[in-house]
Amino acid sequence: MSGRSNPFSDNPFASTSLATSPFEDPAETSYSPHNGRSSVPVVPVASGGAWGANNGSAFDSVPATIAVDREAGSIEALKRVETLDAKEKALAAKEAELKRWEADLRATGGLKPKKNWPSRFCPIAHHDIAAEVPAAMQGTVSKAYYSYLFLVLCMVFNFFGSLMALCVIGNADGRLSGWFLACIYMVAGVPIAWWAWYRRLYNAAIKDRAVTYAWFFIAYLIHIAFCVWSAIAPPLPGANAWSHTGFIACVRAFNASKFVGVLYTIGGVLWALESLWSLWVLKTVYTNFRGGGGEAQLRREVAQSVATNAAASAFSSRV
Repeated sequence: MSGRSNPFSDNPFASTSLATSPFEDPAETSYSPHNGRSSVPVVPVASGGAWGANNGSAFDSVPATIAVDREAGSIEALKRVETLDAKEKALAAKEAELKRWEADLRATGGLKPKKNWPSRFCPIAHHDIAAEVPAAMQGTVSKAYYSYLFLVLCMVFNFFGSLMALCVIGNADGRLSGWFLACIYMVAGVPIAWWAWYRRLYNAAIKDRAVTYAWFFIAYLIHIAFCVWSAIAPPLPGANAWSHTGFIACVRAFNASKFVGVLYTIGGVLWALESLWSLWVLKTVYTNFRGGGGEAQLRREVAQSVATNAAASAFSSRV
């Protein structure tokens, strides 16, 4: 058997040199479906001996690279956030400037809104609650608008009732002067109510000015007093009992004519409903005004106005 070649003589583990490892051969570390070896390279093992002999320096680069990449990504994200914040602030400043320009143009008459009220066929004023009034105040302003429309109805019916009293009963007992006063109430009261209290509330809700709210409260209290007076129609000295279609006047109207008495009764009911609705509107507006810090804002605006007037008078006296 000495003449035969031993098939197990080429033992790879018989080598006395430990410096060469079969795992260092690239051919042994790859596998492919074509050659039976993987095509994905394997991370080489450090030749410095066991793990920890070189303090793991062969693997230190991977965590460091990941940490650097994460740090760079976070810095880039922070820069993007800062850029977006700067753009947002710039847009807000431009929006505020555009609003200021628009307010100046409206004040000087350079930008006048299109008139659309009471109708497009006969427009005399601009009125758009949904487009101009803030959403939080649209309900309150709408209630005040219904109060104004119902006031117009009361004024027209009051004129009609006094006219029927004049035509049916006659012009004696002050019914002619009563009809004339009812005509004045309707012709003058409708535009005065629009300008004195409704339009003030409309503008106060848009511009959020406490002084405008204060003027509205004063004018609206006068409006409520007039409605209560018209609903009662007391026969006071110097007052014309036929100029208001109220409850007390309807008693005198029934004595002269049932038809006129019914008209004056309906007029008294309308005035009473207008009074109650107006009280509800006043309560709603005052609740919103007080809840939004309107009283403190009113004191600040009054103090600022007084200081401005004092400074202006002092400057004019020096000049």
